[in-house]
Amino acid sequence: MPRRLLFLFLLAALPAFPVAKEILQIQRDIALLQDQVRNLQSAFDKQLAVTQQLLNQNLDANNQLSNRLAVLEKSLQDQGKVLVTPLANTNARVDALAGQVQGLRDTLDEMNSRLSRLQQQMVDIKNIVSSVPAPAAPATGVPGSTVAPGAPAVSAEKLFSDAVRDYQGGNFAMAGPEFTAYIQQYPNTPQAAEAQYYLGDIFYQQKQYDQAAEAFDQVLERYPEGPRTPDAQYKKGMSLLNQGKRDAAAREFRGVISKFPDSTAASAAKEALRNLGLSARSAPGKSTKSRKK
Repeated sequence: MPRRLLFLFLLAALPAFPVAKEILQIQRDIALLQDQVRNLQSAFDKQLAVTQQLLNQNLDANNQLSNRLAVLEKSLQDQGKVLVTPLANTNARVDALAGQVQGLRDTLDEMNSRLSRLQQQMVDIKNIVSSVPAPAAPATGVPGSTVAPGAPAVSAEKLFSDAVRDYQGGNFAMAGPEFTAYIQQYPNTPQAAEAQYYLGDIFYQQKQYDQAAEAFDQVLERYPEGPRTPDAQYKKGMSLLNQGKRDAAAREFRGVISKFPDSTAASAAKEALRNLGLSARSAPGKSTKSRKK
């Protein structure tokens, strides 16, 4: 499991603790720093690959030119042997040309040497950059983490808006703990149902379908009349379907159609049933509960 997903799972499994504003800000900054390190590593690798290709092309071109010069030098030497006495002036010119060729060969050898050193330096730089460890995010609620006593709680509006911003930005490592903290601290606000739904969708987008089904099930149990309830039941069905639980998923889809026939989720549920080759007219049955571990 990737480090970020493991970190999210650990935070979601911990008991409810007050979440200090300072800890959330530090975690957000560290997540941004990790993204910047990854972006820098990706850009560097791409640039290194282009540079490596150019170096290889230059080495190949130099080798080809060196071979051609060797052939030319041998040809000039052969001509010099034939025209030693009658063509003294020509020999002088040939010698001069041979000297120029030798100078060019020396220049090419030096260039090849420099290119080889540059190539080795690029490899060394890549190894150094690859060995730089990413900064570790501090854990919350575990030995070694501290929350300042009496630290002021984050307001409901601030906590929810921060969580939604991180969620929309794809920063699930921050959004997951923020939604969890919101549900724990403000379970009776109108946004609590949305926070629970977003938490389930984070699991769903990360293909953690078992946890996603449980999170969507909490929406159905705690907020049966909430605005996100139809979507939560549909997403629960999709989570079950992705686990290979076809029959259970079909019951959830039919439940959406039966309870919320005019919702957008009902239309999506009908489409899902058609894709399964099933009818939406079957008895909806009871909604399945996610199996608790």
